Amino acid sequence: MRRGRTLEDGPDAGAAMEERSPRRPWVLIAACLLLVVLVSVVWKGWSNSRRDAAQLQKELTRVYKEAEDLRLQAAQANERMAKLEREVRALRAERERQAQPPEEKPKSAKPPARR
Repeated sequence: MRRGRTLEDGPDAGAAMEERSPRRPWVLIAACLLLVVLVSVVWKGWSNSRRDAAQLQKELTRVYKEAEDLRLQAAQANERMAKLEREVRALRAERERQAQPPEEKPKSAKPPARR
Protein backbone atom coordinates (compact mmCIF):
# COMPACT_ATOMS: atom_id res chain seq x y z
CA MET A 1 0.00 0.00 0.00
CA ARG A 2 1.07 3.49 -0.70
CA ARG A 3 1.60 6.09 1.91
CA GLY A 4 -1.34 8.39 2.52
CA ARG A 5 -3.92 5.96 1.11
CA THR A 6 -6.29 4.03 3.33
CA LEU A 7 -8.79 1.29 2.65
CA GLU A 8 -11.70 3.62 3.27
CA ASP A 9 -10.73 6.05 0.52
CA GLY A 10 -11.82 3.76 -2.25
CA PRO A 11 -10.58 3.43 -5.83
CA ASP A 12 -11.09 7.11 -6.77
CA ALA A 13 -8.78 8.33 -4.04
CA GLY A 14 -5.99 6.09 -5.31
CA ALA A 15 -6.22 7.53 -8.81
CA ALA A 16 -6.04 11.09 -7.50
CA MET A 17 -2.94 10.25 -5.44
CA GLU A 18 -1.18 8.70 -8.39
CA GLU A 19 -1.75 11.74 -10.56
CA ARG A 20 0.20 13.92 -8.12
CA SER A 21 3.96 13.66 -8.43
CA PRO A 22 5.73 12.49 -5.30
CA ARG A 23 7.10 15.25 -3.07
CA ARG A 24 10.81 15.72 -3.02
CA PRO A 25 12.45 15.59 0.39
CA TRP A 26 13.78 19.17 0.40
CA VAL A 27 15.03 18.92 3.96
CA LEU A 28 17.15 15.92 3.04
CA ILE A 29 18.53 17.67 -0.06
CA ALA A 30 19.39 20.77 1.98
CA ALA A 31 21.04 18.63 4.66
CA CYS A 32 23.15 16.88 2.00
CA LEU A 33 24.23 20.18 0.49
CA LEU A 34 25.10 21.50 3.94
CA LEU A 35 27.08 18.34 4.61
CA VAL A 36 29.02 18.81 1.35
CA VAL A 37 29.85 22.40 2.32
CA LEU A 38 30.97 21.37 5.81
CA VAL A 39 33.12 18.54 4.48
CA SER A 40 34.83 20.86 2.00
CA VAL A 41 35.54 23.45 4.73
CA VAL A 42 36.94 20.79 7.07
CA TRP A 43 39.01 19.26 4.24
CA LYS A 44 40.53 22.64 3.40
CA GLY A 45 41.36 23.31 7.05
CA TRP A 46 42.88 19.87 7.47
CA SER A 47 45.03 20.21 4.36
CA ASN A 48 46.25 23.65 5.50
CA SER A 49 47.07 22.24 8.94
CA ARG A 50 48.95 19.32 7.42
CA ARG A 51 50.97 21.68 5.20
CA ASP A 52 51.77 23.93 8.17
CA ALA A 53 52.82 20.92 10.25
CA ALA A 54 55.18 19.78 7.50
CA GLN A 55 56.73 23.26 7.26
CA LEU A 56 57.15 23.43 11.04
CA GLN A 57 58.79 20.00 11.05
CA LYS A 58 61.29 21.14 8.41
CA GLU A 59 62.00 24.32 10.35
CA LEU A 60 62.46 22.38 13.58
CA THR A 61 64.92 20.04 11.85
CA ARG A 62 66.84 23.06 10.53
CA VAL A 63 66.93 24.69 13.98
CA TYR A 64 68.21 21.48 15.60
CA LYS A 65 70.93 21.23 12.95
CA GLU A 66 71.98 24.85 13.53
CA ALA A 67 72.05 24.29 17.30
CA GLU A 68 74.25 21.22 16.86
CA ASP A 69 76.58 23.17 14.56
CA LEU A 70 76.85 25.94 17.16
CA ARG A 71 77.59 23.40 19.92
CA LEU A 72 80.33 21.89 17.76
CA GLN A 73 81.83 25.33 17.05
CA ALA A 74 81.74 26.18 20.78
CA ALA A 75 83.50 22.92 21.67
CA GLN A 76 86.17 23.53 19.04
CA ALA A 77 86.64 27.11 20.26
CA ASN A 78 87.05 25.87 23.84
CA GLU A 79 89.67 23.35 22.72
CA ARG A 80 91.59 26.03 20.79
CA MET A 81 91.37 28.38 23.76
CA ALA A 82 92.73 25.75 26.15
CA LYS A 83 95.57 24.94 23.73
CA LEU A 84 96.48 28.63 23.33
CA GLU A 85 96.42 29.14 27.12
CA ARG A 86 98.84 26.24 27.56
CA GLU A 87 101.12 27.71 24.89
CA VAL A 88 101.01 31.16 26.53
CA ARG A 89 101.89 29.67 29.93
CA ALA A 90 104.77 27.73 28.39
CA LEU A 91 106.10 30.85 26.62
CA ARG A 92 105.86 32.93 29.82
CA ALA A 93 107.73 30.31 31.77
CA GLU A 94 110.43 30.16 29.08
CA ARG A 95 110.79 33.96 29.02
CA GLU A 96 111.03 34.12 32.79
CA ARG A 97 113.79 31.48 32.75
CA GLN A 98 115.69 33.41 30.08
CA ALA A 99 115.25 36.75 31.86
CA GLN A 100 116.57 35.52 35.21
CA PRO A 101 120.33 35.52 35.64
CA PRO A 102 121.79 32.12 36.32
CA GLU A 103 121.84 31.37 39.99
CA GLU A 104 125.25 30.98 41.48
CA LYS A 105 125.77 28.72 44.37
CA PRO A 106 127.07 30.66 47.34
CA LYS A 107 130.42 29.41 48.55
CA SER A 108 130.35 28.46 52.13
CA ALA A 109 133.12 29.76 54.40
CA LYS A 110 133.39 26.53 56.27
CA PRO A 111 134.40 23.34 54.64
CA PRO A 112 132.01 20.48 55.13
CA ALA A 113 132.43 18.56 58.34
CA ARG A 114 134.37 15.34 58.15
CA ARG A 115 133.62 12.28 60.07
